[in-house]
Amino acid sequence: MKKQELNYYDEFIKNVDFALQISNILKDYSNHFDYSHSEEIEQQVHKLENSADQSLHNILNYLIKDFLPPIEREDIIMLANNIDDLVDNIDEIAINLNILNVITLRNDFAEFTNLIYKTIFTLKDLMLKFKNFKKYDELKSIVVDINHLEDTGDKLYQDAIKNLYQFEQNPIEVSKWHTIYNSLENCFDSCEIVATCIDEIIMKNS
Repeated sequence: MKKQELNYYDEFIKNVDFALQISNILKDYSNHFDYSHSEEIEQQVHKLENSADQSLHNILNYLIKDFLPPIEREDIIMLANNIDDLVDNIDEIAINLNILNVITLRNDFAEFTNLIYKTIFTLKDLMLKFKNFKKYDELKSIVVDINHLEDTGDKLYQDAIKNLYQFEQNPIEVSKWHTIYNSLENCFDSCEIVATCIDEIIMKNS
């Protein structure tokens, strides 16, 4: 029986798409927030995160037996794990909204989720072009766009933390939202790490 072939690039795209689906759920939820649905949202998100985990296992299990992968094994493992970290970080946002019992959202939360969605949407475009790599300049331009989006996310995070400690009087809310803001900021960092990883792989194979 012929071994079923696995296309690493398609798996990478699929996993970034899982991240995009999760970010879309959170974006929509932030615009139509109802705390009574937080557990349901967490379950929806976690189901997608589990699917991404299964894809990661498929990649690593296939790689063990693959005689001649299209790029270096270390690069495949690094990229797969970096994408997995991104999915986990977005999953953590939904978990925090539920377990920290968030009743109302702060005004900047929707700005975060909209920007995260935009960043991951751009990352998926990079991943699609990475599969059919032809022009490095085109891909490098997308990497730079993601770097700029990450910078915007960093500024948003800094402003959010400053406002939190300046205006929030309830110490429980301060602790709760500091945790949530950290999980949001981690998503921007994860996107930049994935983009940088792709950039380095392309340079090594050009």
